[in-house]
Amino acid sequence: MKKLLIILLTLSILPISTYAENLTGRDIAKMVDSANQSEMGLVIKGSMILKDLTSGDIEKRKYCNLSTKVNGLKRTLFRFESSSYKGTTFLTIEKPNKKNIQYLYLKSIGSPRQVESSDKENNFLDTDIANEDLGGVNINEYNYNRLADRKIGDVDCYVIEQYPKSKISKYQKHTIIIDKQRLIPIAVKAYNKGGRLVKTIREKDIRKIGKNIFYPFEMIITDIQKKHQTIVKLESAKEKIINRGYFNKNRMNRTWAEE
Repeated sequence: MKKLLIILLTLSILPISTYAENLTGRDIAKMVDSANQSEMGLVIKGSMILKDLTSGDIEKRKYCNLSTKVNGLKRTLFRFESSSYKGTTFLTIEKPNKKNIQYLYLKSIGSPRQVESSDKENNFLDTDIANEDLGGVNINEYNYNRLADRKIGDVDCYVIEQYPKSKISKYQKHTIIIDKQRLIPIAVKAYNKGGRLVKTIREKDIRKIGKNIFYPFEMIITDIQKKHQTIVKLESAKEKIINRGYFNKNRMNRTWAEE
Protein backbone atom coordinates (compact mmCIF):
# COMPACT_ATOMS: atom_id res chain seq x y z
CA MET A 1 0.00 0.00 0.00
CA LYS A 2 2.84 2.42 0.86
CA LYS A 3 4.52 1.80 -2.50
CA LEU A 4 1.21 2.34 -4.30
CA LEU A 5 0.73 5.71 -2.56
CA ILE A 6 4.24 6.78 -3.53
CA ILE A 7 3.60 5.83 -7.17
CA LEU A 8 0.26 7.70 -7.25
CA LEU A 9 1.82 10.78 -5.70
CA THR A 10 4.67 10.69 -8.20
CA LEU A 11 2.25 10.40 -11.12
CA SER A 12 0.15 13.31 -9.85
CA ILE A 13 3.13 15.60 -9.35
CA LEU A 14 5.18 14.76 -12.44
CA PRO A 15 2.85 16.27 -15.09
CA ILE A 16 2.71 19.61 -13.27
CA SER A 17 6.50 19.77 -12.98
CA THR A 18 6.91 18.76 -16.60
CA TYR A 19 4.37 21.35 -17.69
CA ALA A 20 6.24 24.12 -15.86
CA GLU A 21 9.55 23.05 -17.38
CA ASN A 22 8.07 23.01 -20.89
CA LEU A 23 6.61 26.51 -20.70
CA THR A 24 8.06 28.82 -23.34
CA GLY A 25 8.81 32.50 -22.82
CA ARG A 26 5.62 33.39 -24.66
CA ASP A 27 3.61 30.94 -22.52
CA ILE A 28 4.85 32.68 -19.40
CA ALA A 29 4.14 36.13 -20.86
CA LYS A 30 0.56 35.02 -21.62
CA MET A 31 0.13 33.71 -18.08
CA VAL A 32 1.29 37.02 -16.64
CA ASP A 33 -0.94 38.96 -19.02
CA SER A 34 -4.01 36.96 -17.93
CA ALA A 35 -3.27 36.90 -14.19
CA ASN A 36 -4.25 39.45 -11.55
CA GLN A 37 -7.15 40.81 -13.58
CA SER A 38 -10.59 41.66 -12.24
CA GLU A 39 -13.79 41.00 -14.18
CA MET A 40 -15.52 43.38 -11.78
CA GLY A 41 -13.02 46.23 -11.91
CA LEU A 42 -10.07 47.68 -10.02
CA VAL A 43 -9.79 51.14 -8.49
CA ILE A 44 -6.26 52.21 -7.61
CA LYS A 45 -5.24 55.51 -6.04
CA GLY A 46 -1.72 56.63 -5.29
CA SER A 47 1.04 59.09 -5.93
CA MET A 48 3.99 59.47 -8.26
CA ILE A 49 7.23 61.03 -7.10
CA LEU A 50 9.38 62.31 -9.97
CA LYS A 51 13.05 62.75 -9.09
CA ASP A 52 15.85 64.37 -11.05
CA LEU A 53 18.82 62.31 -9.88
CA THR A 54 21.28 65.02 -10.92
CA SER A 55 19.72 68.14 -9.42
CA GLY A 56 17.71 66.44 -6.69
CA ASP A 57 14.51 68.24 -7.79
CA ILE A 58 11.31 66.41 -6.80
CA GLU A 59 7.73 66.68 -8.04
CA LYS A 60 4.75 64.79 -6.60
CA ARG A 61 1.51 63.99 -8.43
CA LYS A 62 -1.63 62.21 -7.19
CA TYR A 63 -3.38 59.83 -9.56
CA CYS A 64 -6.36 57.50 -9.95
CA ASN A 65 -6.39 54.38 -12.12
CA LEU A 66 -9.47 52.41 -13.19
CA SER A 67 -9.46 49.07 -15.01
CA THR A 68 -12.09 46.57 -16.08
CA LYS A 69 -12.87 44.05 -18.80
CA VAL A 70 -15.37 44.41 -21.63
CA ASN A 71 -16.13 41.19 -23.50
CA GLY A 72 -13.00 39.68 -21.96
CA LEU A 73 -10.73 42.50 -23.15
CA LYS A 74 -8.96 44.95 -20.84
CA ARG A 75 -9.74 48.63 -20.62
CA THR A 76 -7.75 51.03 -18.47
CA LEU A 77 -8.11 54.68 -17.49
CA PHE A 78 -5.42 56.74 -15.80
CA ARG A 79 -5.88 60.28 -14.50
CA PHE A 80 -3.68 62.79 -12.68
CA GLU A 81 -5.55 64.40 -9.77
CA SER A 82 -3.00 67.07 -8.86
CA SER A 83 -0.15 69.19 -10.28
CA SER A 84 -0.29 71.20 -13.50
CA TYR A 85 -1.45 68.00 -15.23
CA LYS A 86 -4.59 67.68 -13.10
CA GLY A 87 -7.41 66.22 -15.19
CA THR A 88 -5.07 64.72 -17.80
CA THR A 89 -6.55 61.33 -18.70
CA PHE A 90 -5.15 58.33 -20.57
CA LEU A 91 -7.34 55.56 -22.01
CA THR A 92 -6.19 52.15 -23.25
CA ILE A 93 -8.52 49.76 -25.09
CA GLU A 94 -7.34 46.22 -25.78
CA LYS A 95 -8.26 44.83 -29.19
CA PRO A 96 -8.35 41.11 -30.12
CA ASN A 97 -5.30 40.16 -32.20
CA LYS A 98 -4.60 43.83 -32.87
CA LYS A 99 -2.54 46.63 -31.39
CA ASN A 100 -4.01 48.32 -28.33
CA ILE A 101 -5.64 51.69 -28.98
CA GLN A 102 -4.66 54.56 -26.67
CA TYR A 103 -6.01 58.10 -26.27
CA LEU A 104 -4.66 61.08 -24.37
CA TYR A 105 -6.94 63.86 -23.07
CA LEU A 106 -5.42 67.19 -22.01
CA LYS A 107 -7.66 69.82 -20.46
CA SER A 108 -5.72 72.54 -22.26
CA ILE A 109 -6.66 71.00 -25.61
CA GLY A 110 -10.18 69.95 -24.66
CA SER A 111 -10.46 66.85 -26.83
CA PRO A 112 -8.74 63.44 -26.86
CA ARG A 113 -6.12 62.50 -29.43
CA GLN A 114 -5.10 59.01 -30.39
CA VAL A 115 -1.57 58.02 -29.44
CA GLU A 116 0.40 56.86 -32.46
CA SER A 117 1.89 53.36 -32.41
CA SER A 118 5.32 54.91 -32.84
CA ASP A 119 4.83 56.75 -29.53
CA LYS A 120 3.92 53.73 -27.39
CA GLU A 121 7.47 53.38 -26.04
CA ASN A 122 7.79 57.10 -25.27
CA ASN A 123 7.53 58.28 -21.69
CA PHE A 124 4.22 59.58 -20.40
CA LEU A 125 4.21 63.30 -19.50
CA ASP A 126 7.69 63.73 -17.97
CA THR A 127 7.48 60.44 -16.04
CA ASP A 128 9.68 57.41 -16.66
CA ILE A 129 6.66 55.21 -17.45
CA ALA A 130 6.13 54.31 -21.10
CA ASN A 131 2.74 55.00 -22.67
CA GLU A 132 2.19 51.29 -23.34
CA ASP A 133 2.89 50.41 -19.69
CA LEU A 134 -0.07 52.49 -18.52
CA GLY A 135 -2.50 50.07 -20.14
CA GLY A 136 -0.47 46.91 -20.32
CA VAL A 137 1.89 45.68 -23.00
CA ASN A 138 0.34 43.89 -25.98
CA ILE A 139 2.22 40.57 -25.96
CA ASN A 140 1.51 40.04 -29.67
CA GLU A 141 3.93 42.86 -30.49
CA TYR A 142 6.89 40.97 -29.03
CA ASN A 143 8.83 37.74 -29.38
CA TYR A 144 9.94 35.90 -26.26
CA ASN A 145 12.74 33.69 -25.00
CA ARG A 146 12.88 31.81 -21.72
CA LEU A 147 16.05 31.90 -19.64
CA ALA A 148 17.01 29.77 -16.63
CA ASP A 149 14.77 30.17 -13.60
CA ARG A 150 16.14 32.12 -10.64
CA LYS A 151 15.52 32.52 -6.94
CA ILE A 152 15.36 36.12 -5.68
CA GLY A 153 15.57 35.94 -1.91
CA ASP A 154 12.99 33.29 -1.06
CA VAL A 155 10.94 33.89 -4.23
CA ASP A 156 11.07 31.39 -7.10
CA CYS A 157 11.07 33.28 -10.40
CA TYR A 158 10.73 32.81 -14.12
CA VAL A 159 13.11 34.82 -16.29
CA ILE A 160 12.16 35.76 -19.85
CA GLU A 161 13.48 38.04 -22.58
CA GLN A 162 11.10 40.19 -24.59
CA TYR A 163 12.10 41.31 -28.09
CA PRO A 164 10.10 43.94 -30.02
CA LYS A 165 8.89 42.88 -33.46
CA SER A 166 8.88 46.47 -34.69
CA LYS A 167 12.08 47.53 -36.44
CA ILE A 168 11.60 51.11 -35.24
CA SER A 169 11.59 50.14 -31.57
CA LYS A 170 14.16 52.01 -29.50
CA TYR A 171 14.81 48.89 -27.43
CA GLN A 172 16.77 45.77 -28.30
CA LYS A 173 15.15 43.71 -25.54
CA HIS A 174 13.71 43.61 -22.03
CA THR A 175 14.76 41.05 -19.43
CA ILE A 176 11.88 40.32 -17.05
CA ILE A 177 11.99 38.49 -13.71
CA ILE A 178 8.58 37.15 -12.67
CA ASP A 179 7.34 35.86 -9.31
CA LYS A 180 6.20 32.31 -10.19
CA GLN A 181 3.52 32.06 -7.53
CA ARG A 182 1.90 35.47 -7.92
CA LEU A 183 2.80 36.00 -11.61
CA ILE A 184 3.98 39.55 -10.96
CA PRO A 185 7.05 40.98 -12.74
CA ILE A 186 9.32 42.06 -9.89
CA ALA A 187 12.21 43.39 -11.98
CA VAL A 188 12.64 44.57 -15.56
CA LYS A 189 15.77 45.66 -17.41
CA ALA A 190 15.51 47.48 -20.75
CA TYR A 191 18.40 47.55 -23.24
CA ASN A 192 18.82 49.94 -26.16
CA LYS A 193 19.78 49.00 -29.72
CA GLY A 194 23.44 49.05 -28.75
CA GLY A 195 22.85 46.52 -25.97
CA ARG A 196 23.34 49.03 -23.16
CA LEU A 197 21.13 48.93 -20.06
CA VAL A 198 19.07 52.14 -20.15
CA LYS A 199 16.09 51.57 -17.89
CA THR A 200 15.14 49.48 -14.86
CA ILE A 201 11.86 48.74 -13.10
CA ARG A 202 11.48 47.24 -9.63
CA GLU A 203 8.15 46.23 -8.10
CA LYS A 204 7.94 45.82 -4.34
CA ASP A 205 5.49 45.38 -1.46
CA ILE A 206 3.20 42.99 -3.33
CA ARG A 207 -0.17 42.65 -1.60
CA LYS A 208 -3.31 40.62 -2.17
CA ILE A 209 -6.42 42.49 -3.31
CA GLY A 210 -9.79 40.78 -3.28
CA LYS A 211 -9.90 37.00 -3.72
CA ASN A 212 -6.98 36.28 -5.99
CA ILE A 213 -5.38 39.47 -7.27
CA PHE A 214 -1.86 40.55 -6.39
CA TYR A 215 -0.56 44.06 -6.96
CA PRO A 216 2.73 45.87 -6.18
CA PHE A 217 2.20 48.81 -3.84
CA GLU A 218 5.54 50.35 -4.78
CA MET A 219 7.25 50.61 -8.17
CA ILE A 220 10.58 52.29 -8.91
CA ILE A 221 11.29 53.14 -12.54
CA THR A 222 14.76 54.51 -13.29
CA ASP A 223 15.87 56.01 -16.59
CA ILE A 224 19.62 55.51 -16.44
CA GLN A 225 20.35 57.65 -19.50
CA LYS A 226 18.30 60.64 -18.34
CA LYS A 227 19.25 60.14 -14.68
CA HIS A 228 15.63 60.41 -13.71
CA GLN A 229 13.39 58.29 -11.53
CA THR A 230 9.66 57.80 -10.96
CA ILE A 231 8.50 56.21 -7.71
CA VAL A 232 4.90 55.00 -7.70
CA LYS A 233 3.30 54.41 -4.30
CA LEU A 234 -0.22 53.07 -3.93
CA GLU A 235 -2.47 54.44 -1.21
CA SER A 236 -5.43 52.16 -1.88
CA ALA A 237 -6.46 49.36 -4.23
CA LYS A 238 -9.79 47.56 -4.29
CA GLU A 239 -12.15 45.60 -6.50
CA LYS A 240 -15.30 47.51 -7.39
CA ILE A 241 -17.96 47.50 -10.08
CA ILE A 242 -17.02 50.40 -12.36
CA ASN A 243 -19.26 52.22 -14.81
CA ARG A 244 -18.04 50.89 -18.17
CA GLY A 245 -19.30 54.05 -19.82
CA TYR A 246 -16.19 55.79 -18.47
CA PHE A 247 -13.99 53.79 -20.85
CA ASN A 248 -14.98 55.80 -23.90
CA LYS A 249 -12.82 58.35 -25.70
CA ASN A 250 -15.78 60.74 -25.85
CA ARG A 251 -16.17 60.73 -22.06
CA MET A 252 -12.57 61.26 -21.01
CA ASN A 253 -13.39 64.72 -19.66
CA ARG A 254 -16.10 63.45 -17.31
CA THR A 255 -15.72 63.18 -13.51
CA TRP A 256 -15.59 59.69 -12.03
CA ALA A 257 -17.41 58.68 -8.87
CA GLU A 258 -14.17 56.98 -7.80
CA GLU A 259 -12.11 60.20 -7.74
